[in-house]
Amino acid sequence: MPPAATPPGAEEEVEVMHIDTGDMIKVKQVLDEAAVVALAEMDYEEDYFTDNIKLTVMVISCAFAMVAQFYPMPFPDSRPLLAVCCAGYFVFSCILQFIVTYIDKDTIMFIKPKMEVTGSDNRLLLKSNFPRFDETYKLGIVLEDPKKSNPDPKGMIEGDFYIGDYFDRDGNFAEDVFVQAVQDLVGDFEQAQEKKGN
Repeated sequence: MPPAATPPGAEEEVEVMHIDTGDMIKVKQVLDEAAVVALAEMDYEEDYFTDNIKLTVMVISCAFAMVAQFYPMPFPDSRPLLAVCCAGYFVFSCILQFIVTYIDKDTIMFIKPKMEVTGSDNRLLLKSNFPRFDETYKLGIVLEDPKKSNPDPKGMIEGDFYIGDYFDRDGNFAEDVFVQAVQDLVGDFEQAQEKKGN
């Protein structure tokens, strides 16, 4: 028997995400993903350049590991090859860790520049921080400037989001409310950039 059709004018039930709010890692993951959705809805596009570099480095590391594991050479003769493969794997794994630790840092999304917003072709960075045992999730938008090690305060905005405003006692996530709050923060950033340009 086919399912009954929803009568016209009837509201569809919205599926609410439910998580354990005691799991700080899961809470941060859910909020990070919702922040990315908020920017996607505002027609911001992700810049995959850094991710592509990381993928390339990972593939090279895996290639060294595969050669070491599967190259058809008996063990005593393969010692020099194994040494080279282990060294290569180690070097490229260190490069990957360096990128994640010192370039990505707390960035959850690299965003393609919008000339009409920033007036430059520098990327935007969406950064988040949710300290352990804290109730406040911090989200920031930073205009990247490759020439400076520290961001210009005029090219960044940060917002604090109290977790209790977006999760109820049972762990149900009010995603639409959080997405709107993030979009308001992005709107404030865009206005600040327009004022800076004038």
